[in-house]
Amino acid sequence: MEIPEKLKLEYLLALDNHIEAESKEDKEFTLKKIFEITKEIADLGFGEKDIHEIAKDEDLYTRYEKWIALDKT
Repeated sequence: MEIPEKLKLEYLLALDNHIEAESKEDKEFTLKKIFEITKEIADLGFGEKDIHEIAKDEDLYTRYEKWIALDKT
């Protein structure tokens, strides 16, 4: 079994939003979102290594960029 694509994309989006957040409140909000998605992934039986692999997957980043572009149209 693999982590669902939608969760992977949402995780990357949450990471991007956290990096771009400027205020303390925004940082706290985005960090909470990261934790929520991480919990969802963990509840499916995946571990820390699997979650770290999301950020290392170059093909996923390509799909993420397309996903973001589609969402903006």
